[in-house]
Amino acid sequence: MLRMTFTGLVAYPITPFRQGGRLDLESLERYVGRLARSGVDGVVVLGSSGSFAYLSGEERAEVVRVAVEAARGSETPVAAGISAMTTREVLEMAYAAENGGADGLVLNPLSYIPLVSQEIADQVETVSAAVSLPLCIYNNPTTTGFTYPVELAAELSWLENVTAFKDTAESGTEFAARRRRFAELAEPGTAHGVSGERLIHEAAPDAAWHSGIAAVLPRQYAAYRAAVFDGDERGVRTWQAALAPLLEILRQERPLSSLYALAEVCGVSTTPPRRPLLPIPSASRQRLAQAVEELLDEAPDARS
Repeated sequence: MLRMTFTGLVAYPITPFRQGGRLDLESLERYVGRLARSGVDGVVVLGSSGSFAYLSGEERAEVVRVAVEAARGSETPVAAGISAMTTREVLEMAYAAENGGADGLVLNPLSYIPLVSQEIADQVETVSAAVSLPLCIYNNPTTTGFTYPVELAAELSWLENVTAFKDTAESGTEFAARRRRFAELAEPGTAHGVSGERLIHEAAPDAAWHSGIAAVLPRQYAAYRAAVFDGDERGVRTWQAALAPLLEILRQERPLSSLYALAEVCGVSTTPPRRPLLPIPSASRQRLAQAVEELLDEAPDARS
């Protein structure tokens, strides 16, 4: 088993479906197999991008099993999202992921009633004590209605296997402030990563990048990230300009539905996400396809 560090470029693939909403495990196997060999530093299945909230526990276990097997031999670790409505279910997902061979876990505070800090801490402490895998805690206020205080995340980082904090903010300036504060308080060596395509695109921070789009355009995102860390300002501007039209289309559409459309445009065999979510309009899908074609034309050295 590899050790998931949640550093570098971390890609969050969709979970492919067939007509009628059935899992397409064959497509998932091909998809993760290619992704794990594309230059990303880690793969996380069953994130928001992976439709975890629309899958049963049995389906989630199958996704982990197939993804781990698909990545075998690639030296790219595979982690799994374990978020669920109750701590009991979170533990069930954690055990299933661990038994399925996952290299790490990602957990955000999902609840019908937004949780408070004490409840978040209790859940994370419970999971940390129950499994041995590296655990990344996740600040996802848009979905959960809860903004992780940096101080709480830093406190939890001192638990034995809480090794990373996947974070977001309204602006690059705010993220930078959170990053400095986390570094002051957290256990040394705890990874601090950025989530949110807009924030990655606009701020390009020197943190781990957690991205759903990177799962369908991995070589492009790897080249963009390399330009950031090489201090190649011209390259960074070029990538930002090249990606801007695509990101603008995605911003205008429902996030998960548009990500599924983008994955299909980029060669992943899938139908739209499960209902009640609806696919994006066909005109928007055509615009996505055109934006991807233009992106590849403008960045020929990063073609898949």
